[in-house]
This record gives sequence, C-alpha cells and structure tokens, in this order.
Amino acid sequence: MEQHRQTGQQKIAVLLTCYNRKEKTKTCISSLAAAKERMQQESPERNYELEFIVTDDRSTDGTPEALQSLPYQIRLLQGTGQLFWCGGMNRSMDYVLSQPGSYQYVMLVNDDVCFYPEALQRLLRRLECSGADIVVGSTVDGTGKMSYGGIKMTSKHFARYQMIEPSEEPVVCDTFNCNCIMMRTDTFCVLGSLDPAYIHSMGDFDYGMRAAKKGFKVINCDAHIGECDGNNIEGTWMDVSLPRRKRLALKEGPKGLPKHDWYHFIRKNYGLLPAWYHSITPYIRILLSK
Repeated sequence: MEQHRQTGQQKIAVLLTCYNRKEKTKTCISSLAAAKERMQQESPERNYELEFIVTDDRSTDGTPEALQSLPYQIRLLQGTGQLFWCGGMNRSMDYVLSQPGSYQYVMLVNDDVCFYPEALQRLLRRLECSGADIVVGSTVDGTGKMSYGGIKMTSKHFARYQMIEPSEEPVVCDTFNCNCIMMRTDTFCVLGSLDPAYIHSMGDFDYGMRAAKKGFKVINCDAHIGECDGNNIEGTWMDVSLPRRKRLALKEGPKGLPKHDWYHFIRKNYGLLPAWYHSITPYIRILLSK
C-alpha cells in the first residue's frame, strides 16, 4: 500500500468466474492484460495494474492449473461445483468487498470475452471523462453483430428491452449485461454483490437496475470492446424443436428460467401483476410450441 501511494499506481480488480472453459478463460485474461500493456506503451503516465480475481467452480479440464501458469496477477478462489454464474461472481465480489482500500477500480467480466487491444483505454477514458459511475462495454459476435452490452427498458410495466449500441455521445443505460462493466471501487462498495436469490441468470440485469435505483449514472462505452458470441437457443428451453416435456425440464434447470428466480426478478423490479403475467407466459410458449 505504501508503494501504491508513492507511485500513484491505480489498481483494477477484474472479477470473473469460470467452469470448464479453459481456453476461453485464458484468452479473456490474456487479451485484457495485453490491452493494459498497449495502453501503458501508448500512455506511460497511465499507471495501472490489473489483478484478476477468479472463482473456479471446480473445473475438471485443467483450468486452475492453466490459470496459475499465466504470467499475471491472478487470485484463484475455489467454488463448490454448484455456484453457477451468480454464485461464482458473488464469491469474487465478496473477496474484493473484504479488501477495503486495495483497489481503485472494479471490472466485472464474463470469461468468454476476447478483449480488443484498445478496450481498457476506452473504458477508463469514458469513465474518467464522462462523470458517469459505471461504464458498460458492449461486445459483438463473430459476424460483427452486437451480442451484449447496455440495455434500455422499453416498458415500465413489462420486462421488455433493447440493446444500446456504442456511441460517441454517452447514452444512459437502464441496466446491462455483465459481460463487461467498469466502475470505481466506491461505487462498487455501495452496490455490493449480486442478489443471492439468483442462480445463473438475471443477476446482472437486477444489478444494473439496482444501480439505477440508487442514482448511479450508467452509460455505454464509445465503441465495442471485444468479441463474445451470444447465447445459442439450440438445446435450451426456447428451442421449439424439442419436446414440450424436455423444454419444461430445461426451463426449470439452473441455466434456464427457473420459476422462483424469474418471479423474484419481475416482482422485485416491476411489481406483483407483471410478476404473475411473466410467470405464466413461458409455460404458454412451451404449450403452444413457440
């Protein structure tokens, strides 16, 4: 800590969770580290250090050993094997919350993002120059189509959204995907970790809505910051080619749309009547093979 004060170095905690995606996780970490190196080569006065806080949920493909061999600051936390995305992220987030004063910035990322070389510089510049509290980095898939990022709510009463493309002029986001967001540590400490009611999905949307309710300004970045393929519906509960019974089982699975998680999300963020409506509609879709 004394050295940090003398050098003016700014430390960024990069939080992620992983499970059996060794190559993608390595690429994610290495690409962000390379973006930091490029930024410092172009702007030596920007003295930043990355520390990756990674919760591995008991991977069996050699992910922990592969991460430990990388030449970066990686703090590896062990999961239970049943944490899924929200539980794994909370373990990483709780670690940073237990280390007050150790970091100046916090990034939440998905381990399947491959960052562009200019990504870190764009995120930091946007955060520092815009007066925003959180900057959302959007990603594209292999075809160049936007896959994740900032979200605008298109209804006050129903869970309907549209993605916000990057733009030179900052656009306020109502919520976001957590594939890449950056904030100062004081903002992160106020927000805390994800709602433990969620298993795998919806935790990031809920987190973004919490930020908005607390009055934090959330904006988009000025350009896409990396590549990340969107979720494929093939083999999921939304796959209309599957039998109804199979779709129902997938819907209620941890990576589907479990009824308790879904009801909690809608009830918390929209109210009772929308929660009833949205709780019924997935079953209607399955029944009608839509």
